Amino acid sequence: MRQRLATLVVLAGLFAATSAHAGHHLWVFSEMFSNASGSVQFMELFCPDNNESGLGPFTVTSTTHTFNFVTNLPNTATANTYVLIATSNFASQPGGIAPDYFVPASFFPTGGGTLNYASGTNVWNYGTVPTDGVHSLLPNGSTATNSPHNYGGASGSVNLASSVPMLPRWGIVILVGALLLLGSGLLTRRTQAA
Repeated sequence: MRQRLATLVVLAGLFAATSAHAGHHLWVFSEMFSNASGSVQFMELFCPDNNESGLGPFTVTSTTHTFNFVTNLPNTATANTYVLIATSNFASQPGGIAPDYFVPASFFPTGGGTLNYASGTNVWNYGTVPTDGVHSLLPNGSTATNSPHNYGGASGSVNLASSVPMLPRWGIVILVGALLLLGSGLLTRRTQAA
């Protein structure tokens, strides 16, 4: 009887230890984005394998801030998934999607710095982040049109580029014509007054 009880206790302990400790070490930074003011930012983590849902006790630190995950992911089906960490206003931007976790504005500096996931599990020493409202920085140092993904499988692409309104060609023709007419009227008045 004691042997059965001891076997059951060992098996229960193994089961509890296995289910309570999920992995976290395969997540890597895959993209970061910021607008010029830093009021809209995101960072994305990617995982190539399953059973990596144990983010809860870990952090992401930037050169200037720290974010605590606090909660684990809802399931262990993490193969080829992303986690989106963004400012709270990110989802409301044109092309934005719902983040999985939230950070304050200007979480990371755009002039270069360091992102550190889980106390050195993945460290990204990055250069200047594009702030044109369209492009993001990739870990290899290149830039591309931003393409955020969240854990639920949604993807998007924000466009926060500020543009100067352009006049169509006919508008330019009318503007130039009006300036010429105005100029000729002023010249006529001066010659008549003299």
